[in-house]
Amino acid sequence: MAISCFATARESVKYKRALPPAHFSLKIESFEVLSTLDKYDSGVFKAAGHDWRLFLYPKGNKDDNGSGYISLYLSIEDIPLNKTVDVIYKLFVHDKSRNNYLTIQG
Repeated sequence: MAISCFATARESVKYKRALPPAHFSLKIESFEVLSTLDKYDSGVFKAAGHDWRLFLYPKGNKDDNGSGYISLYLSIEDIPLNKTVDVIYKLFVHDKSRNNYLTIQG
């Protein structure tokens, strides 16, 4: 898939792509209940023709120096080891008590 991309002085990025955007929403009703777990697995979801999972560590992933933080991982499930997939993603975490969003883009 070819993507043309350029950035302006304000760091905005514009690009064209062949595939439409895909999304997945995970709503957590009670972070207090979720925080009793070491790891939460969203289960498999489909996006852009691939199977994905979202892993959430409510207390942080200690194996990745994440203790004391929320750790989020996006994992592709159905790709052979010798193939690559280029991905542009954004993760939004809504902080209900402060009514704002943490945004992570990769």
